[in-house]
This record gives sequence, C-alpha cells and structure tokens, in this order.
Amino acid sequence: MSDPTVATTRPALPVLYSVRGWTEELNPAYITFVDEMRATGVEVVDVYIPPARFRDLGEWAGAVIEVIEGWRDRSGPLHLMGYCAGGDLALAALHQLEAAGIVPEFTAFIDVRQDLEEYCLNRGINSLYLVPWRVRFRRELIRLTPPDRESLGQVLRSVVRRSFRSVRELPKRGWRSRKRRKPGLFEVMRLTYPWEFDGVVTPVHTYNTLDSIQRYGAGDPSLHIGRDLFGGFVVRIIEGGHENCIEPPYSTDLISRINADRRSVVAGVGAFQ
Repeated sequence: MSDPTVATTRPALPVLYSVRGWTEELNPAYITFVDEMRATGVEVVDVYIPPARFRDLGEWAGAVIEVIEGWRDRSGPLHLMGYCAGGDLALAALHQLEAAGIVPEFTAFIDVRQDLEEYCLNRGINSLYLVPWRVRFRRELIRLTPPDRESLGQVLRSVVRRSFRSVRELPKRGWRSRKRRKPGLFEVMRLTYPWEFDGVVTPVHTYNTLDSIQRYGAGDPSLHIGRDLFGGFVVRIIEGGHENCIEPPYSTDLISRINADRRSVVAGVGAFQ
C-alpha cells in the first residue's frame, strides 16, 4: 500500500494556444478534440480569426499573434498547437514571433504537410488558388536544384502535361477552375498556397499519421515541412488518417502524447533540452 504522505506530482502545464484555420462548421471534429484535451485537466485556448479580410497568410498570422499576445501572461512560456491549415497558420505566426524575439517553449503541429511543387502543378492547385505566376515559375525552378534535383526533361514534361490537361478542362471549368472551388476552403487556401518564407529556428514537435506519410510525404516522416524547420523537429507517428486522427479512439493517445511531451519540456527533459 502506498504511503499517502508521499505526493505524486506532475509539472503544471502552461496555457496551450490552439491556432485554428477552419471554421467550426467545416471541421467540428477539432472543436471536440480541444474539448477532449481540456478534459485531461489542461487549459487550451481556441484561437480562430476568419481569413476573408486578409491579403496573405502573413497578415492573417499577424492578427492571430495580436490575439495571443493580448491574452497570454508574457512573463511565462508560450505553448502553441496547430492542426492541418491551423498548423500552416501557426508556422507563419511562429516566423513572426521569432522576428519579434519571442520563442515558444513548445510547438506542436498535428499532421501538417507542405505539398511539393510537382504535386501542386499536377493537381492544378496553383490555378485553383490563384498562386501568382512569378511564384509558380520560381517553384518550378526549385525542382531543378539539389538536394532533390529533377532533370530539366522531367520538369518540362510535367509542365507540358499539365498545360495540355488545362486546355482540355477549359470548356468545362474555365481558366481558373472556378467550379472546383469550395467557398469555405478557398479563403484559407488562397492565403496558404502562395505564401513563401525563410523557415523557423524554433524546435517543433510534429505528430503525423503513417497514412499521410505514405500518401503525401513520399516516405518523408515530416510530410515535407521539415525543410522549413531549421531548429530541428521530432516526429511522433500517430494512429488514424489525416481526417480522423483527432477523433476517438485515436485522439486519446494523441492527446496523451502531446501532454507528455509538454510535461517533459516544462520539466527540462524534453527532446531539445
């Protein structure tokens, strides 16, 4: 029988600011996920600002930072979390926080990926979400550079193939594929896909599903987001797929992992300490 005079203590966790990119109507599962996390005894603040009035992702991220800085105790550590588009937004915010001399103690990205240039070209994403032509051209040139250099012939073939497909789609969808746009998704994606930045140096915990790694990551466990995480990152393989990893029964283990990583960071024994 344990001695009741000996208390088992855990380090107290700071407030976790959860940056959300989707409306509750588009992704109700994440609202439930946050509530489930709160039920474990941690404080989570859901940060959501509609994207429609912003010109780019950086401007949207700046508005998110204003909200967080207005709420949080600046004398204590900052913990951030983002899932899917909320992770893209949190990454943009992290870039601006670093520029202001603010380094979060803990940052979690849940199944956040960055699509490669060839994927965006082949899927017509650049046209669908109005990526500027100068950005499209520059990103195709990136495909010719190390470390994942493709041959000039490979790049040209994919450009020609996509151009031919676009011409075939003209009678049905028009130049910008307007009929394919879903209003709720479009406002988020029109800010996310054109965005370019220099990366961040804050270490990041990423929680990625094996399904996403196989489908979107081409075997890259960071889902290609690692190329912008110059301060290092840890990948935790989580259960489920992109859409349901935040839903029961998978969410229980995911929340336990995030809470455990946060406690390690607070106790000074985290992966980057």
